Amino acid sequence: MLTNTVNAPALAFLAALATPAFAQRAAYFTFGSSALVTESLDPLLSPGTTSSHVHSVIGGSAFSSSMDFGSTQSSRCTSVDIIADKSNYWMPNLYFHKNGQFTRVPEVSPKHKVYYKFGKGDGSPDLERSEFPQGFRMMAGNSNLRSDDGSMGTPGNQLNWQCHGPGGQRATGFPSGFTSCNSQYIGGLAATMRFPSCWNGQDFNKDAPMAHMSYPTNRDGLAGCPAPFNKARFPEIMIEYWLDTKPFDGQYGANEVPWVLSNGDPTGYGFHMDFLNGWQPGVLAKAMKTCDAGNTGLGLDEPQCFGAGSIQSGTQKDACTIAPSVNEDIGATNPLNALPGCNPIQPGPGLATKPANCAVNGKVADPTSVTAPVASNPATTTAPSDPVTTTAPADPVTTAPSDPAPSGTSDPSGQSPASVNSKSGVWKAAGCFRDALNPRSLGQQPEWWGAKITSSNCVAHCDSIGAKYAGTENGGQCFCGNQLNKSASVPGKCTAKCSGDDSEICGGPALLSIYSLDGTVALSKRTHQRHSRHFKGVL
Repeated sequence: MLTNTVNAPALAFLAALATPAFAQRAAYFTFGSSALVTESLDPLLSPGTTSSHVHSVIGGSAFSSSMDFGSTQSSRCTSVDIIADKSNYWMPNLYFHKNGQFTRVPEVSPKHKVYYKFGKGDGSPDLERSEFPQGFRMMAGNSNLRSDDGSMGTPGNQLNWQCHGPGGQRATGFPSGFTSCNSQYIGGLAATMRFPSCWNGQDFNKDAPMAHMSYPTNRDGLAGCPAPFNKARFPEIMIEYWLDTKPFDGQYGANEVPWVLSNGDPTGYGFHMDFLNGWQPGVLAKAMKTCDAGNTGLGLDEPQCFGAGSIQSGTQKDACTIAPSVNEDIGATNPLNALPGCNPIQPGPGLATKPANCAVNGKVADPTSVTAPVASNPATTTAPSDPVTTTAPADPVTTAPSDPAPSGTSDPSGQSPASVNSKSGVWKAAGCFRDALNPRSLGQQPEWWGAKITSSNCVAHCDSIGAKYAGTENGGQCFCGNQLNKSASVPGKCTAKCSGDDSEICGGPALLSIYSLDGTVALSKRTHQRHSRHFKGVL
């Protein structure tokens, strides 16, 4: 049961549904997550027992087969950046299917990227938004879907799959037309899904999991929620789920679709996500009123957002894992002859059905096999009673290194590398600068972004296209341009480790690590930017 009701509206969310997040003119914030656990549990649809298929789970360490809001608050750590968010989010795993065997596709940085959107169409906060009530649960997507029936919208709307390789192929279901999603600057296959945000005030019903929620229209506030789903309008949650397909390069043709979800779906249309609210009461409502980080460049640890000490380090986030409570082989190390659980491949185009007399492969279906999880290093991310001011040090972006590029010397002031040898000469670190975001201070959109960004390879690329300045942001974005507009120097604020080499610094949330040939920057108030986009990822 929901333990409270939503009375006063609290905030805002974005109506620009299919626009890339970095270009959206609306109030939103985003944060990263490490994986908490991978196992066959789903407390929404299979409470008290094992679920029908394997899920990747992020969030609070109290995740189990049967839980409520009180359970989330007992979490001793969380695998997301924001300590006050003890919610859980989960989605099906992806497998590579070839010659009758199934190999689990690993996740790749940024793994799970979570967006909370709460702006009006004009970009200002929508004050008719509410935080989620205690006990609130919801789903997005339909696990049984096997064809495009229109319910998932156009690509980039409710559901979007994209190969972040040279071709950038994207579709509502699995895309095709490529043999690799790897490239020099970015790689991976990613699913992006939006949750509904309009609520009719009723509890979640596992027999009709979407009955209490609806997607909004393009109108602001409660007026954008169709009756009877206008009891409350919540922030819109959008999640990117990043998968590393590089190990499978060369093993499939451009016309093949070798992927299958853990629920037996070879089409991608059956991708889905679940959410169980675990936000500390009052924290989200407060943040939505002033944390328009997407527009102003505010850091999540700023007073307008979650406050000093509210964001945990990447080390702390990565340390928050729990042991699987289901005895099963999910194919983490060796290929499987069948998907875990009772999940034969069902290609459709009709809805998938529950198999009859299906042998359970690789897991224990007995509910008594489900045990309570134990968090690792629980003391490192414990939040005190103050829902906004918490104890973890602020280091919101720390990602795993991958294929580092050559770097220069270390800079004692904290900017690293201090210099980069490039085609036109030695580029020098100019310092840390704010990114206005609306519009961008350096280039309207990133030249590239993803799993292999370093300040060194960003400089090399910007130099190759004749740009005057190179800037890296938030651990995994590269910008090029000839002017730095509507910005200001913020020495020492850039602390995000580069996703391609954690010995280098790549800005921070709405913060740019700037490089130029002479190590200086001429700030401009003009809004025009000259840039050449090498590759644009679509969120």
